[in-house]
Amino acid sequence: MKTMHLAVAGASGQLGSLVVNELIQLRASRPGMALTAITRTPERHAAWQERGIGLRFGDFDQPQGLAAAFTGVERLLLISTNTIDGTGRRLEQHRHAIAAARQAGVGHIVYTSFLQPEEGKRSLLNDDHRATEALLQESGIGHTILRNAFYQDLLLVILGTAAVDGQLRTAMGQGHVSYVAREDCAHAAAAALEDGYRGNRILDMTGPAALDAPALAAIAAQVFGRSIEVVAIDAEERARHFIVAGMPAPMATMLAGIERWLATDAMHMVSDDFTRLTGRPASPVQAFLQAHRRQLLAPVLPPA
Repeated sequence: MKTMHLAVAGASGQLGSLVVNELIQLRASRPGMALTAITRTPERHAAWQERGIGLRFGDFDQPQGLAAAFTGVERLLLISTNTIDGTGRRLEQHRHAIAAARQAGVGHIVYTSFLQPEEGKRSLLNDDHRATEALLQESGIGHTILRNAFYQDLLLVILGTAAVDGQLRTAMGQGHVSYVAREDCAHAAAAALEDGYRGNRILDMTGPAALDAPALAAIAAQVFGRSIEVVAIDAEERARHFIVAGMPAPMATMLAGIERWLATDAMHMVSDDFTRLTGRPASPVQAFLQAHRRQLLAPVLPPA
């Protein structure tokens, strides 16, 4: 039986770790699968090695060693880095990885991109992804581009103290977002990596519904067991609200800017690509909020 060698680059991150664990489960029914985790910190993953997972060092800022890290890999998951600073460094990191994959003879790259809005609604969030997708097209390597919507984890910030004071303060106006579970994105990445597809495809990974602020408030009210009022504010006030809650000013400004961008309704899109790829429905926001209910209600619940 021919062995198919899969690798996850960026395996130590939250998404990467989930994907590796998904593939470990898949491997039980795929005896011809070899799996390698590529990370800047292989020493942290002895448990994976004990389960027969290969560990290799790889750093997108050190391109001289990347081709060796990718040697023998047939299908590579390239998880986009979190270097979002407007300097162009993230695009350069991705450029290094794609060039090394080509040099190593990788046959297919699965890339975690970001849901792409209309041309007139670009932002710092998606510019690097657009450019990376272009690099993949130019590389000649077969590829799957998974355009992930905003993770449902963002709701932990967006809802903030809504469970406590009954107010959903937001600068997203009439915008809609199809929040997707991070676990669903990991499941999709694992499926795309191991399904053997050899061409070029772009898949949108979204949740099952695009929600505006009133719809989100209604779902939160049901989960929290109290009424939630939408309070529309501008991005500057939203940033101040984040800062008062203890968030560092740069992050507060970035998140408030995201909400202002969402007000353009750039993320009002829903796709069934996840279901077609994985054979199961995407997880709804209700399930995420229910799973994190105690965390969101923490200020008003008595100590356990």
